[in-house]
Amino acid sequence: MTELGQSIYPTLGITDAERHLDEAIRLSCRHLFTSLHLPEAQVEGWQEVRRLLERAANAGMSIAADVSRASLAEFGADPENMAPLARLGIETLRLDHGFTMEETVRIIRAGGFTFQINAGAMNRDEVQRLEKEGIPLERLIAIHNFYPRRETGVSLDFYRRQNRMFREYGMKTGGFLPSLKEPRAPLFEGLPTVEAHRRMRTAEAAAELAAEGLADIVYFGDPAPSEEDWRVAQQAVSGLIELRVQWLEPLQEPLLPLLSTVHTNPWDGAEQVIRTPLGRPFVREHSFDPVPRYTHERPVGTVTMDNSRYIRYFGEVQVTRTDLPADERVNVLGRVIPEDRPLLRQIGSGTKYRFVSVKGHS
Repeated sequence: MTELGQSIYPTLGITDAERHLDEAIRLSCRHLFTSLHLPEAQVEGWQEVRRLLERAANAGMSIAADVSRASLAEFGADPENMAPLARLGIETLRLDHGFTMEETVRIIRAGGFTFQINAGAMNRDEVQRLEKEGIPLERLIAIHNFYPRRETGVSLDFYRRQNRMFREYGMKTGGFLPSLKEPRAPLFEGLPTVEAHRRMRTAEAAAELAAEGLADIVYFGDPAPSEEDWRVAQQAVSGLIELRVQWLEPLQEPLLPLLSTVHTNPWDGAEQVIRTPLGRPFVREHSFDPVPRYTHERPVGTVTMDNSRYIRYFGEVQVTRTDLPADERVNVLGRVIPEDRPLLRQIGSGTKYRFVSVKGHS
């Protein structure tokens, strides 16, 4: 299962970092990424950073820190002695800046931490070199960078290809989501791994990063995501997709419980529609006879129920993936709102989804 985390940046200001940590704790965040080498600002006081990290650890957070040689020195650590970082509650190190491959291997061998490697900058030969050096690859997590400048993020295809390669070696993988509630200075453009996610709705971006089981951890790169972004991202990475629907008529008994529950798209998922196994047995159990009505055309995102003219299929609930013509055997119930229709692409075999009613007309 994919875990979700947040990021804080004490080197951009302790006051803001404390506020961002407060928000993360309030949202029951359990994974925290921080960078201790950012060049944009001077650290107000390394003692304050120590206190902040200790507080996060005391709150039960698993802390991953991106460190450089310079930041190691500030905490009294060096490549031969990383114990001062462990005392701060840091569990995972990302060694991106200023470390040679030989130093990286030596630090990993010393133990005491799990390690993040740059998933976008390492190829198969380098992974095999680590393996030949006797590095236990299960202690490595391949996490992609985030990209502050527009147009520099990687493609979704590259992200997935790299993650598949790492997983062949038993390594965990992950990436970063942007949040535009408080985009990080100095560019304020969001911090995504995948460029297409820079302005994409959070639920869709999170679902794309976690799809196919290719992410063990997804962090919000920007600090302090909104409560709504956190909620929908948690659902998306857990494999539950919410589809907001405008119904032709307000939902009433007996359909209300059927259309409010969690559904699962079958493993033999259809090409043109999303299905659920719950509809037909439900209408039979409740002696509900869906008479023909609203047998309209079915553009992408239309939620339908087969009526009594479909004989043994009556009660079948579907969501259209493509534009389909009107069918006198199929009743239109409503339509997924435009903002959520891209999420239909994320509903594959075995994906869970549910409808959320919103006001308006489809």
